[in-house]
Amino acid sequence: MKQARLGYAFENLLMELFQKLNFQVEREKIIHKEWSKEVDFVLSKDGSVTWVEVKFYRDDRVSNSNIMNAVSQLASLLTNATENEKGLIIVSAYVAGTLKEEIQTKYGIIVWDRTDLYLLIKSVQEGDKLLEDFEQLLLEAKQGTDTSYVFEKIEKKPKHYTEYLKALQTPFPQKRNVSRPKKGSELCLELNAIPVGRDGWRQYELKCIEILKYIFEEELSNWDAQNSTDDELSRFDMICRIIGQGGFWGSLIQSFHTRYVLFEFKNYSDPIGQDQIYTTERYLYLRGLRSVGFIISRVGGKPQAMKAAKGALREHGKLIIILDNKSLCKMLQMKDSGDNPSDLLSDILDDFLISLSR
Repeated sequence: MKQARLGYAFENLLMELFQKLNFQVEREKIIHKEWSKEVDFVLSKDGSVTWVEVKFYRDDRVSNSNIMNAVSQLASLLTNATENEKGLIIVSAYVAGTLKEEIQTKYGIIVWDRTDLYLLIKSVQEGDKLLEDFEQLLLEAKQGTDTSYVFEKIEKKPKHYTEYLKALQTPFPQKRNVSRPKKGSELCLELNAIPVGRDGWRQYELKCIEILKYIFEEELSNWDAQNSTDDELSRFDMICRIIGQGGFWGSLIQSFHTRYVLFEFKNYSDPIGQDQIYTTERYLYLRGLRSVGFIISRVGGKPQAMKAAKGALREHGKLIIILDNKSLCKMLQMKDSGDNPSDLLSDILDDFLISLSR
C-alpha cells in the first residue's frame, strides 16, 4: 500500500478512536492562515482544545530527529496558543519514554506512540476490532520484511489510559518561540541553483552528499566518496553501509542481500540514458554484498534507462533506482515536517517491482 494511503487509513482509525473517547473532532483544520498551515485534527472536550499532528511510519522506530522536527513544526504553531490549547503528536512507531518526557517538559507537547495507542484502543468499547485494524495496518507497512508481532514491544506496565486523557486537560506551559525546521527547504533551493552540466558537476555531487547525510543520518554510515575498486578499473561517486534495520533499508538487506549501497550523481541537462545504467551495473557486486545502487540524476532518466534498470534486476539481481531533484526535494520536505523520507523510497521501490515483467 502506498504511504499516502497508509497515512490516510491511520487517520481514519484515529478518527474512530477519538469519537469513542467522546471528543468533538474537526479534521484538517487551518490554524495558521499566514502559513496556510493545517493540523490533522482539532479535538475539543470539557473546554480544552488539542491540536493534533499524525505521523504514520513504516518502521517500528524512527530517528529522534524526525520526531523532533514534527514537534518543532507543531510547537511553532502553538506559539500564540492560549493556555486551553495544547499540542498532541500521534505516531505509529515506538518512541522512547525519556524523549516523550523531554518533549513535554520543553515544549508542552504530548506524544502518543504505539504503546499509548494500544492501551487507549483496548480501553474503548469494541476496541478489539479497532485493534485488529491497527495491527493489519502495521503489518501492511512492513512489506513482508518483518513477521514479528507488531505489539511485542509494548511496555509491560503502561500507565492507565485515564492519565493520557487527563494530560490533555492540563494547562499549556509557558510559551516558547520555536521556529519551523527549514534546513530541508534551504538545501532544496541550493540544489536547484547549481549550474547544469560540467560547470556545476562537483557542486552538484557535494550538495547531493550533504542532502543524503541530512536525510539518512541514522540509516547510512561510512560515507566514502570517490571510491575505487582494488583493480582501479571502476570508480564510483560514493558508497555507504546500511545501518538501519527496519523499513526500506531492512528490505534491501533481506530481499537483495546487500549491506552497502552505491550512489552516482549526474548533473546533466537531459535525462540519463541506458548507458549510465550499464556503467553503474558494473560497479555492483552481489558476492561483495553490494547489489543496490542509486543514480541521482538532475532530471531523472529516459524510458530506455528505466528499461535497462529493470533488465539489470531481472537478469542479474542488481537493483538500480533512479532519483531526480524533485525526489530529493520531496524527501527534504518530509524530513523537515517529521515524516520518514525512506517511506518515499518504499513507494518508488514498490512501483518499480510491480511493473517488472518476466
